[in-house]
Amino acid sequence: MNSVDILGYLKESVDEHHRFFEYTSPFLQEETLCQHQVVVRYWNNQPNSRLIILPSNTRVLIHGHLDGHDKFGTILLVEQLEVIKWNS
Repeated sequence: MNSVDILGYLKESVDEHHRFFEYTSPFLQEETLCQHQVVVRYWNNQPNSRLIILPSNTRVLIHGHLDGHDKFGTILLVEQLEVIKWNS
């Protein structure tokens, strides 16, 4: 199994189980940062989990693993979620 630890921002919800997560990826060849998004879901698949009800632009640290999804392709299953900064 793969393991992911990543820092970024929660974005808009897709439905009651999924939402977008935005993270920054540095390119080593260029001196720029690139924003990427991936769909995230809480591991227990309960509707309206803490992952979904936190406001957009909440900065979080996620520990989880990558998984395949029929609709979204590769998603990040969140096993642990730590709020770093709450933007209102």
